[in-house]
Amino acid sequence: MADAPVLRRLAPVLLAVALVALPAPAAASSGPAVRGGGVVDGPLGTTSQLGFTASSSGGSFLCVMAGRSGGFPFGPWQSVQQMHVQGRVTPGSLSITAGIATFSGTATIHVIGHTSDGPLAMTLTGVPFVSTQAAGGAGVAWHLLEVSGVGAFGPASMKTGHITIWP
Repeated sequence: MADAPVLRRLAPVLLAVALVALPAPAAASSGPAVRGGGVVDGPLGTTSQLGFTASSSGGSFLCVMAGRSGGFPFGPWQSVQQMHVQGRVTPGSLSITAGIATFSGTATIHVIGHTSDGPLAMTLTGVPFVSTQAAGGAGVAWHLLEVSGVGAFGPASMKTGHITIWP
């Protein structure tokens, strides 16, 4: 049987895969929508796994950043080893202009790392976020995550995966 830490790391990736596997006709038939998932490229240590779906009625968002190089600075934190941003998309927040999709919502953020004062392990709830992305596959699609009061990640290109936008 798999170890609990392995399952905790694997769960976000499985969720992202499940979001990407949603049937395209269902998302496309209900009006404007965006859906995507994969690995977002970034500077050493900030590669993230991403999965989301959004339409006029809302949706889901998940981004997991794991400091594979021993930690990365992000917002107010000196060294983050893991950050998990998961939230609901606010109904009516999706906008699509010139092939760029933007939506917003409220997230729960789990952070593990270090500050100048010592170890860091915290959970923030009710944090506003904005997700902006362009469609395409690896090397073409890109994603930008802005987290209120914390900072921004990106824009960075998709290393693997795909983002689809239905106008």
